[in-house]
Amino acid sequence: MKNAQSRATRLSQNTGARTGSAHIAASAPSVVTNRRRASPGVAGPQSLILPSMVALGSWGMAFSFVYFYNDPNRLLFAGMAALMALLWSYSVFVRIRKMRAMRQKSM
Repeated sequence: MKNAQSRATRLSQNTGARTGSAHIAASAPSVVTNRRRASPGVAGPQSLILPSMVALGSWGMAFSFVYFYNDPNRLLFAGMAALMALLWSYSVFVRIRKMRAMRQKSM
């Protein structure tokens, strides 16, 4: 019981210290830096490996669901796999476009 009380006392002291320091920090003038958030640059062709493998695998799953699966909902599953494949394919095309734009800019 004493351990629980001392823990509660320490916890209340810590939160009191935090609120006091937060009040001091809030009253001090703060310097706001203007940082632009840009998407990270494409590192090179190695950044295309994983998205293209996932996209190709998703297209393969969609094809497999349509032709090799006997479930009544196979077209639903194939549609979901095709939607996933479309999204990953779009990601690959965007990365390729960024990589080409960076190459054009560096030349």
